[in-house]
Parts: sequence; C-alpha cells; structure tokens
Amino acid sequence: MKRFIATLLAAVMVVTMANPVIALAAFKGYGEDGQTHSEVAFSDMKFEGYDGENLRKILDDMEAKRGDAKNAAAIVEDYKAIAKEFDIFATQYALNNIRYYGNPLIGEYAETDLELSSLWTELADAAMIGIREALKSPCGDALKAHIDNEKLVEDYLEYEDMTERQMELSVIGDKLVQEYDESEQKTYTAELNGREWTEYEAEEAFYSGEIDQETYYAVSLEISRQRNAVEAQIYAKLVSAKNESARIDGYKNYAELAYKDVYNRDYSLEDAGRLYSYVKKYFVPLADKLYNYYYSTAVLVAESIYSDYVMDDEELVDLIEPFVAKVDKGLVEAYDYLKKYHTYEMDHSDTKIQAGYTTSLYQYGCPFIFNCPDGSYYDVETLIHEFGHYNNSFHNDVSCLEDMTNMDVAEIHSQGLEMLMLEYFDEIYGEQNSDAVRFATLYNLVSAVIQGCLYDEFQNEVFAYEGEITATECNRIFRRLAEEYGQKYGNDLDEAYDWVKVNHTYHQPLYYMSYATSALASFDIFALAEKDRKSAIDLYMTLTTYGLNTPLCELLETVGLPDIFEEDTVKTIVQDINMYSDDIYKGGDTYKLGIKIIIGFIAVVLVIIAVIVLLIVLHIRKKKKKRALAAAAEQTVYDTDTMGSESTVSGDEAEAVSNEEAGTSGDEAATESGDEAGVDNGDEGNS
Repeated sequence: MKRFIATLLAAVMVVTMANPVIALAAFKGYGEDGQTHSEVAFSDMKFEGYDGENLRKILDDMEAKRGDAKNAAAIVEDYKAIAKEFDIFATQYALNNIRYYGNPLIGEYAETDLELSSLWTELADAAMIGIREALKSPCGDALKAHIDNEKLVEDYLEYEDMTERQMELSVIGDKLVQEYDESEQKTYTAELNGREWTEYEAEEAFYSGEIDQETYYAVSLEISRQRNAVEAQIYAKLVSAKNESARIDGYKNYAELAYKDVYNRDYSLEDAGRLYSYVKKYFVPLADKLYNYYYSTAVLVAESIYSDYVMDDEELVDLIEPFVAKVDKGLVEAYDYLKKYHTYEMDHSDTKIQAGYTTSLYQYGCPFIFNCPDGSYYDVETLIHEFGHYNNSFHNDVSCLEDMTNMDVAEIHSQGLEMLMLEYFDEIYGEQNSDAVRFATLYNLVSAVIQGCLYDEFQNEVFAYEGEITATECNRIFRRLAEEYGQKYGNDLDEAYDWVKVNHTYHQPLYYMSYATSALASFDIFALAEKDRKSAIDLYMTLTTYGLNTPLCELLETVGLPDIFEEDTVKTIVQDINMYSDDIYKGGDTYKLGIKIIIGFIAVVLVIIAVIVLLIVLHIRKKKKKRALAAAAEQTVYDTDTMGSESTVSGDEAEAVSNEEAGTSGDEAATESGDEAGVDNGDEGNS
C-alpha cells in the first residue's frame, strides 16, 4: 500500500484538463453525506504546523494492546484516532501548500513544505505498519469489521515497510521538485541584436510590430533552451530517484507503480498504448481541422472578453453562481458553502505558481480552490472546472487515511461540468461571444485528450528507458512523440524544449493521462446532453456520488457509459465533436456575422460595378450624341454654302448647264443618279 505514502498530494490535491445507453433513475440528491462541514471561514484557518507527537502516542498504544483480543474495541478506537490525526496532518500540509503555491520563493514556506513531506513519509510508514500488524493480531477481526472495505484491508495487509534508502529518495525527490518550482519563477532572457529580451518583452514587441516573427521565434527558442537546460536536468534526476524507489518495491519502473498504487487505475499500460494509437488516428486530424478557426477567430474573441478588466475572485464567484443551480439544484449546497466561507483564493498575483487545483481540508470538512488567474475567459472556465472537484469533495465523507483518490474519475467531475455549462454561455459571455467561447472550450478539451496521451506516452517511455536517462534524450523523445501527435515546430532540430513548462510532470508524474481519459468520458456526457439534457445531467450528478474510490472502467460500466479504450468509442466521439463544431463555425453567431459581412461586401462590390457600367454607357451615349450633332452641323454648313454658290451663277451659265443636263443620255443620268444615291446613303450611314 505504498499508495498512501506516494499520494499525499494526489489525495489532497486535484490539479488543473458510440452514444451511451443510460439506464439510471433521475438524480434525487446527495442525502445525508455524514460529513461535518465546519462553520469556519478560510481566513480563520491558521497554519499551526504538525509535529506528529499525538500520532506516535496512538501508534504506541495500538502496538501495546493489539496482542490481546479483549482490547479489540480499543484497537478500533485507536484506528479512528489515527485517521483523525492524519486528517489534521493533511490539512496542515495543505494550508502550508496554499502558502507555498502563493509564493514558492519565500524560504519559510519552502522549508516547511520539505519538513512536512519528510515527516509524512516517516509517519505514514509507521501507521501502515501499525495497522497491518493490528489486522494480523487477535484484534484483527474487529478492526476488519470496522473498516468494512475488503480492498482497503487487502492493501493494508500487503504493505511492505519502506527502506531507509526509499526514505532518502523521497526527500531527494521533494528537493528536486522545489528546485523546479524555483526555476519556474525565474525570469530567463535571451540576447539578440544587442538587446536582452524576456519572453514577455519579446511577445509585446512582436504584437506591436517592433520585431518580426522570425526574431520573435528566435528569442522564444533561446529562452526555452535556457529554461530547459536547467529543468530537463532536474527531471532526469527525478526519474532516476523515482525509478530506484519503485524497483525496491519490485516494479520495473515508476510508471508501472504509479498506474497501480498512485492513481488506482483499473486499466493497464497496454490499454493506454492502444488509446494512444486511437487518439493519433482520430483526434489529431480533428484538432488539425479545428486549429485554424480556433486561432483565427475563437480564441481571439474569447480572450478579448476580459481584456480591459480583470475580475477579482469574489466577482468571479458571483458570475457563475446563477448557472450552478441551472445545471442542478444538488450543486447549490456546496457552492453556497464555498461562497459563504470564502474557501477559495483566486486573486491575481505575480508570485503565484501557475496552477489551479482543489484540495481537501479534512480537518474542517471542506474543500478549497486555489488558482493563479491570467485575466482571460479561462479564469471562468477554471472556476467551473475546479468547482466540479469541489462539489465532489464536499459530499465525499472519506478520511485522508482511506481516500484512494482516482484522478481519472476526479477529472470527469470537473470536465463533465464544463460540458454541461456550455448551455449557458450566451448569458455568461454574451451572445456575441458565446459561440467563440464554446468553440474554444471544445478545442481545449480536444487538446486535453491529445496532450494527456502525449505526456503519458512520453513519461512512460522515459521511465522505461534502459540505463540513466539524460536531459538531451528526454528532449529527443518528446520531440519525436509530439510530432506524432500533430505538433509542428518551426525549426529542423531533433529536440523539443517546451515540455518542461507542464508542472504536473514534476509534481505528479503520470497524472496527465487522467485528463485524456476523463475528457473522453466527458465528451460522452456532452453528446448525450445534445440529445437528452436531463438524462445527461442525471448521469453526471450520479457520477459525483461515487467519490474517488471507484476506478474509472468500473464506474463507466456501472453508469452505462461506453468503454473509452475501444476504437469505435473514440471514433464516435470524434464524429459527435465534428458535428457540433460544424454547427458552431458554420451556424453559430460568429460564423453568421462573418457570412453577413462577406455578403454585404459582395453586395457593395456589385453596386459599385453597376454604377461604373452605367457611367460608361452614359459616357458612350454622350459621345455618340456629340458626334451626331457635329455631323449635323457640318451638313448644315455644306447646304448653306451650296445654296450661296448656285445663286451667283449667271443666266447664260445656268441656261448652258440646263441645256447640257437636258442632253444627257438616260444611261448617264441613271449612272449619275445611282452614284449620287450611293453617296447620299453612305453619308447618312456614317452620320
């Protein structure tokens, strides 16, 4: 049961990413969840630390009493006390973690984080040994009856003591993660054209036109290279430490251990491998199709919504509140609690780690949401996502000691809620923006499937690497796999450097697969909602009642959702997304507006052409009229001149002419008449 030790953060932190035949009754509510939610505002929850003395005393008492069956009731009480102490310990760990994520560069928070992590490893190992031995003792039957969970009892009984080397490796791993966090908070620069550039400065200069695209890419690549030079080395060391610890427990590598003991997955690495191939076959072409509209239109509209104004966290909570009840009234209780006791911290801060997560404060019986906002529509999406986790945790009456935390299921609670909220985007973002944000949200979930599989395949290959992995080899593996998943690079290198930016890879290796599997299940809920929204909501709400102890495949089968590891399921999901996305960018408001603009533009062009043609015709007619008038004027002058000449002929000349004409033969007269007629007709034809 190394799960309990390996998954402290997984247990208390959920970080932020064929149509089903449903045979479920309508969701009737959560009923009595048995959990006591304290009436304490987060501002009054003070970090007090934890020294472990009470827990050690309880474990000593259990050891002293377990040999006598008469002490069975006392052993059960000791077990309850152990669970309570771990709830307190986990809560104190989480409270310091919230401080640490707020500013990892404050030495006190970082040191406390290391101290508590080391203490957790020590005390968790001691507790697992104590409970294991109590279950084997004459008091074991009573303790088994109290636990009332065969799988959990089996895990306790199979627990193997941690070695001193494993404890050392755990501390080494924690320190490496903190080194990574410190590096992520550092500002890296690149020198180009005699100037030092930060990533932010280069981006601003590019969009303002100060530098061209080639220069911007060169700066970005150099900064990524510098960051990678530090952080990829850290990762290579982390892989080595985790693999060594996993091999002590008999696993081939840490990936094998993580799938079974950390994330409680009921699908194998081989199942995951098949899903990788389906995602490459179906989802990568889908993403290529959606890419242009996403980056040319959808994301630009979506990110412009709050470009001039950043909401504080209370405004954000108020914005979403009306729509929580519209999904289902069963969500209202948790949201009211979140709002009343301010169990969230989502204000902007430059010192925060770039992450969003929901953690359980077991001691107070409530969850807590942390986020580092970026001032975009994504802050709204993150709150919706994290509240999906929050609501489940709020109704999940499980102590930290028994919380197995299946992340694949946890992310359905979050991403499924995102899909159901699409219905209200007209009201949340405004009708003029809603289609663009719907498309962006859909594209982000498609990316979650692709990125989840990419990072999982990458980490599986790295952890399975023969010999000691190097930073360079990590870069090469990621570059090769990323290109298989459709990622394009603007250079001909054989390494990729940007993968280190995903902090899950360090804090919770192999977590990212949960985004992919849960996104596929969430798409199935979405497809059902398009046909029968009420059934989809009932299905989703039913899923949230299962907590996180039920593994993914078992849960999907229980509620009637299809097997996401089957090719036909993946293919059908992509077909559904295609139809919906086509409706948005071919039938949505943004598309319709674009069509109207195009039609309007064409109409204006046609009017202009018609006016030009009309002007040309009028011009030609005007020219013809002028020529006609000119010709007529010339004829008038000619006639006048002729008449003047004839009037000056003498009588004798006139008589001679007359006699001469009279003597002309008929043939000649006919010829002259024909010639004159021809001349006259010709002149008339040219006038």
